[in-house]
This record gives sequence, structure tokens and C-alpha cells, in this order.
Amino acid sequence: MPLCVYLCYTPGCQTKMERWMPTPEAGLEAHMECPRCGVAMRCAWTGSQVRTPDLKDATSGVFRPRD
Repeated sequence: MPLCVYLCYTPGCQTKMERWMPTPEAGLEAHMECPRCGVAMRCAWTGSQVRTPDLKDATSGVFRPRD
């Protein structure tokens, strides 16, 4: 399930909305209205949900404390 980020590029507004969508295509096709100024927002970024790795699967030396 991808996370889609919508941005309003209206000067002085610059609102950001994030919505989970069923597919990246659905996120690109969705028309979101800016809650602040009412202008149609465009999808600026679509990411995907990535499973968090299990620490038991990590090899030694991958996770080291910073010096």
C-alpha cells in the first residue's frame, strides 16, 4: 500500500497532505482539494510500505554504534 504525498504550490499556502492509496496509479489519479485554499493539489511523491527487517536476520557488523 503506497503512501502518496500531495502538495499545494499556491504562493503563501504550501500545504502538504499524505494519504495511503491502494495503488500508486490510484494516488496519481486522485484529485485532492487543498483544505486551506481550495486549489487542486498534485501528487508530488509516491512511496511504498517496506517491511521492517528483523534484527535476528542481520549479520554481525551491520549495526554498529557511532563513534
